[in-house]
Amino acid sequence: MKTLSVRFYKRLILIILALLILIPTVLWIYTAGQNAKLRSQLEGKDPTVPSNSGANLPGGAEAIEYQTAYPELYSAVQISNQRVQANDTVYITFDSDISANTLQILDTLDEYGVKATFFVNGTSDAEEQSIMREIVNRGHSIGLRSYSNSYQEIYQSVSAFLDDFNQIYNLVYEVTGARAEIFRFPAGSINAYNSGIYQELIAEMLRRNFVFFDWNVSGEDTMVDGMTAETVQSSVVSGMEGLQRGIVLLRDTAEKTAVADALPGILIDLQNMGYSFQPLTAAVRPVVFSYNSAP
Repeated sequence: MKTLSVRFYKRLILIILALLILIPTVLWIYTAGQNAKLRSQLEGKDPTVPSNSGANLPGGAEAIEYQTAYPELYSAVQISNQRVQANDTVYITFDSDISANTLQILDTLDEYGVKATFFVNGTSDAEEQSIMREIVNRGHSIGLRSYSNSYQEIYQSVSAFLDDFNQIYNLVYEVTGARAEIFRFPAGSINAYNSGIYQELIAEMLRRNFVFFDWNVSGEDTMVDGMTAETVQSSVVSGMEGLQRGIVLLRDTAEKTAVADALPGILIDLQNMGYSFQPLTAAVRPVVFSYNSAP
């Protein structure tokens, strides 16, 4: 009887140990599956293609308050799952405050026969709005960045971002007659300012059928002191080495004349490296930051 009792307790201990291992494993698998399902719903097979455009929500889901805001703020562009991904191509893009530098940049682009993309900020200045029209009239792509350009304000919530986005969308339409289809998140789609809302924010902008572009090459021109045309040019050219295509970020602001001065050398060097130039459109497959890069 004593021997049977020992066997019984040994088996009981083994069963308890097995359960202690098995239960957490099952819970982990279930949780991982739910998280994967959520990510799939949010991102879709292509995180740059909206899973649902227009005002309707999937599955008859109840709308979140911001989803009912600005019912006209939707892009009408038809987005294909098969986007253009041209090789040996550079997309020169400017995050643009619009200034006299912008005119110099436009003249340089004309001189070299290059079309670029300008993601513009808001302005109430009549002369700057005239330059904004020049961007479109000269055949460049115009995209949206921000009306206020205040990161702390626009990234407070999805609603705050939409408030700002609606302002810059309407301004560009009123000034140029162009209904923008592309945009760039200030500081990129995933940054220190939107770390708490970026997934929700990206999902809402894709639902509204707008296409956003990050970048994979930069002029590293965020600093004013110590920045020269040579350092900007070197950063872009070295960044493009070995790439099949590049979306190049340059900053067009009044105080950063080095960017405008660097542009001729950038275009010549990249042409000599065998690249051609194209403007961004909603048909181009974007470069987007990985969710793994979230701060």
